[in-house]
Amino acid sequence: MTSPPTPDQATDEYFEYHFAHRVTPDHHQIFLECQEQLKILVTKYPGYISSESTELRSEGDLFVAETVIRFDTLENFIGWLDSSERRQLIYLEENAGYQFEGKVNAEGYSRWLKRQLSKRAPVWKINLLVLLVLYPTVMGFNLLFRKPDFIDFPTWMLFGNLCSVSITGWFAVPWVSGIYQRWLEGQGTKKEQVLALVTIILALLLLLQFFRVVSQQLV
Repeated sequence: MTSPPTPDQATDEYFEYHFAHRVTPDHHQIFLECQEQLKILVTKYPGYISSESTELRSEGDLFVAETVIRFDTLENFIGWLDSSERRQLIYLEENAGYQFEGKVNAEGYSRWLKRQLSKRAPVWKINLLVLLVLYPTVMGFNLLFRKPDFIDFPTWMLFGNLCSVSITGWFAVPWVSGIYQRWLEGQGTKKEQVLALVTIILALLLLLQFFRVVSQQLV
C-alpha cells in the first residue's frame, strides 16, 4: 500500500476514485493475489500518485474492502481504468466470484473545478455544482441502459463507471462550471448570486421529479 498525498501536496492536484470490493470466502486468496498485482501495475502508469486499501472484513457471507486510488488528472485515471492489463486482471477476479463497485469521490471533481477558477470558491458551492452534474449522469445511465445477458455484472459496472467518469469529466463538469463560474467566484450582484443558486436548486428538484416519473413508467 502506497502512502496518500503528503500534507504539502495541494488537495486540488489529483483526481480520486473509490472501489468497493466484495469477495466470497472461497476466492479470498486469488483476490489478494490479483490486488497485489494491480498495486504493482498501477505504479507504472502516467500520472499515478498513490493508493490505499482497507483490510478485508467479514459482512455476512462476503468479505468487503475499499481501495482509494489517486491520479494527477482525470485523463490519466481513465487511461488506467480502461487499460488492457487492468482488464485482464479484473477478468481473472471476475471468474473467481469477485464483485466490485466504483464511485467517484465528489472531491475529485471539486479539485478539478478549483483548478478552473481564477478565484477561490466556497466548498459548498463546488459540492452543489458537482451534485448537479453527477446525479443526472448516474441516473440517466441506469435508466437508459440495461445489462445484457451476455455481459457479467463486474464488466457492466466497469463500463458504467467508465461512461460516467468520461461524461462528467470531459463534458458535463466543464460545461456547467462555465455557466456558473461567476456564481462560483462570487462575482456579480447579490441578486445575481441568489438567482444562480435558485436555478441550481430548481434544476435539482426538476431532475428529481423527472427521474421519479420515468422510473415509475419503467416499472
